[in-house]
Amino acid sequence: MFNIEWLIIRLSSLFILSGIILDLEIIFFLMSFFFIHISLGVCSILYDYVHVKKVKSFSLFLVKISSIEVTKNIMEFFF
Repeated sequence: MFNIEWLIIRLSSLFILSGIILDLEIIFFLMSFFFIHISLGVCSILYDYVHVKKVKSFSLFLVKISSIEVTKNIMEFFF
């Protein structure tokens, strides 16, 4: 069974590790992969281990809201 989230998580971690010492624009690009990596990891944990539908949907909603807020704060910090 092939899971696209598994591939995206592995590729984003590869991009994060390879681009730490590169240009500022690439660091912004890698930070976006970093946040995608975190949110997909947390979402996969919630899908696997939370079985109550209301708790799962509320937790997934909170993950999406928090990733938007963290991205907004990071962009405000750099710009």
